[in-house]
Amino acid sequence: MKPSKSLHNRLIRHLREWHRKLGIIAAFFIIFLSITGVALNHTTTLSLAHKPISNVWLLDHYGIAPPNDIRFYQHSSLQVTNNLVWLDGKLLLESSSDIVSAGVMSANVSNDTIVDVFVIVSQASLYIYNNQGELLDQLGVEAGIPEGIEALSIDNDLVIVKTASGYYQSDSDFLYWQAISPLIEPLWISPQPVSLEKEQQAALAYRSQFLTIERIILDAHSGRILGLVGVLFMDMVAILLILLSLSGVYIWIRYAKNKR
Repeated sequence: MKPSKSLHNRLIRHLREWHRKLGIIAAFFIIFLSITGVALNHTTTLSLAHKPISNVWLLDHYGIAPPNDIRFYQHSSLQVTNNLVWLDGKLLLESSSDIVSAGVMSANVSNDTIVDVFVIVSQASLYIYNNQGELLDQLGVEAGIPEGIEALSIDNDLVIVKTASGYYQSDSDFLYWQAISPLIEPLWISPQPVSLEKEQQAALAYRSQFLTIERIILDAHSGRILGLVGVLFMDMVAILLILLSLSGVYIWIRYAKNKR
């Protein structure tokens, strides 16, 4: 019995030694998982889902590509990135069709009050926003908007659009559109040239909206931020914690029995 007891004591001694070493390593992962878990539990309070990531390396890591189409209108206050329109950095519109152009015109909004409004046209819709970025009206094909818009012109506060079937002009209230044949080609609104730095800022703003702090924390918590390797690594960490728990319980039971 003595050799068996001596072997058992050596086993317990080695088990305690490995338990202590692995416990120190596991402590870092426990702290990390606890912090990220608490953050995820309070993601609404901390608004983590609404805080975009602007780190280029992370955006590249997630494969979020820059927009193919970047344009600026109205002294760069209006930005178009693919099918999104921004006003001074605030997202105004996400269109289901390609954005054609944007401009400014005077409009009678209420009580004979004349104000400048933004007119944004896609291939099949017309949107009107005030200077605060509030949507005043949205008109589609069902409201008489010509289909297949290719270009936009604003002349004397009247909107003219170019389509494959010809030119159309609206009344001041956008209730009626009539085909026209102007003697002089309308002055179509074209994008304004900007610096490379401004284009890069617009591209970064476009990419950032697809990646938030909440997504980063969630993927880090699960290991998915490193792909399959990260997931397998976190599985190993979970197994390590299970083994530590089992060995700890075993050591405690043996210690309790020896004290009796």
